[in-house]
Amino acid sequence: LQRYDYSLPGAYFITICIHKQKMLLKIKDVQMMIRSVWSSLPDRFLSLKLDEFVIMPNHIHAILCINIVGADLVSARNKTTPISAPTISRIVQAFKSIITYKYILGVKENNWPLFDKRLWQRNYYDHVIRNEKSLNYIREYIINNPIRWEFDKENPQGKMDKKEEDFWKEINS
Repeated sequence: LQRYDYSLPGAYFITICIHKQKMLLKIKDVQMMIRSVWSSLPDRFLSLKLDEFVIMPNHIHAILCINIVGADLVSARNKTTPISAPTISRIVQAFKSIITYKYILGVKENNWPLFDKRLWQRNYYDHVIRNEKSLNYIREYIINNPIRWEFDKENPQGKMDKKEEDFWKEINS
């Protein structure tokens, strides 16, 4: 959303994709490294709480929550936020940077697959989660994403089915 303050307390759904849809995230050691970095983000960003998270072959989906004392997981736009609250952009940038650094080490030390100039796509997808119903709908999508890989819109060999199309229409409306 243009002009939206992404440091406001609330829940956010994000998708971060590998550059050129390369299937670099299938390797168990890569996934372990990503999970470790992901789970350590609240140590770096104290107002951050992590919710659902999944690693797909070429992207990740996650729900991030920026909280203030007493806030719930859904958007709390009427509350004030400490000046130091991180933006979603800052959190994603830190995550991408740390993963890129560690992935390069994995290429050198563990023979992980090479990537062409960039590991990540330039931007990421984000969605402000506005209510509990939407939060649960997105959680369900993330949890079921691995078993629905053949229909995933990020799967270059897949074909989106009605359920996948409906999900993206629903959260983009």
